[in-house]
Amino acid sequence: MVTLKDIAEKAGVSSMTVSRVMNGKTGAVSQKTSERIKKIAQELGYVPNSSARALASRSSRLIAALLQEYDEDSNPLEDSYMSCFLGELALQIKKEGYDLMLHYVKDYSEITYSLKSWNVAGAVFIGMFDESIRKLQEDNHIPLIFTDSYSSIRSITNVGIDDYRGGELAAKYFLENGHKNLAFYGPEVLDNGVVMHRLRGFVTVLREAGVSLPPENFMDLDVKDLGGTLKKLCSGENPVTGIFTTADNCAYQIYSAAYRMGIRIPGDLSVIGFDDLNMSRLVTPGLTTVRQDIKKKAAVTCDLLMKNIKDPGAPAENIVLNVELVERESVRKR
Repeated sequence: MVTLKDIAEKAGVSSMTVSRVMNGKTGAVSQKTSERIKKIAQELGYVPNSSARALASRSSRLIAALLQEYDEDSNPLEDSYMSCFLGELALQIKKEGYDLMLHYVKDYSEITYSLKSWNVAGAVFIGMFDESIRKLQEDNHIPLIFTDSYSSIRSITNVGIDDYRGGELAAKYFLENGHKNLAFYGPEVLDNGVVMHRLRGFVTVLREAGVSLPPENFMDLDVKDLGGTLKKLCSGENPVTGIFTTADNCAYQIYSAAYRMGIRIPGDLSVIGFDDLNMSRLVTPGLTTVRQDIKKKAAVTCDLLMKNIKDPGAPAENIVLNVELVERESVRKR
């Protein structure tokens, strides 16, 4: 059994320093030293004792949900979709007699260490890319379920939705209602991620109808003055009349900025969201949006996880859930 003393000797530090790092009390330890200690602990296969080991004794009933922190100052659960999905997943997992442990990690190097430290029965990942997925599969031999991951790796089990179809539905609805000068608002379009697939479906339908989406009509979340940008897009001889957002949360931002600038929805500007969060029924006007069944997504994720826990040799599966357009009042017929 690897002890703190073993790690301390290899790292050339005191056992007290190792103890501080293992317990997350790194204020008095440099980042470089802290990272070196964690790396050595991982290499030696160290499992924390004391309270963590007590939890590890019941670890066969623990499921980890891992979220990668892209910004230390932001709370991932402020994202309504994320909190809704994880809440549903926790309920589903509890029905199976397991507990969900939510864990934030800053980078890949912390994931395997965390999984082995807690000795969890399985793990769920939200939106990962190929490089990380390969390493995770090589370094961990527990059931790993991925969600919303567009991977070229065939041996992973993933639960996602038809994001491309969602983009198509939004474009068709705009066109059916007479909108031809359209814009896009959402997160940065990363290669082979959900935003890219939603946008690609949207743009493809527009292109087939002879409608272009010029570069100046693309807005990402980093736009400094959303209200001013909307005002500019909605004015002139050929104003933008509709905006597709890749998340309902983005649509709410459009609502707020438009209100401050005196832009009426849908009188001056029509909006289509994506997700169909509960708030989309409550905002005024009600938000027309592409609906994904988040509760079903969580249930399917849980079912696959339990299946792989009971049968570690179960084949990989890629589940794609359907989406639908929910018509409300945020799109005007021109």
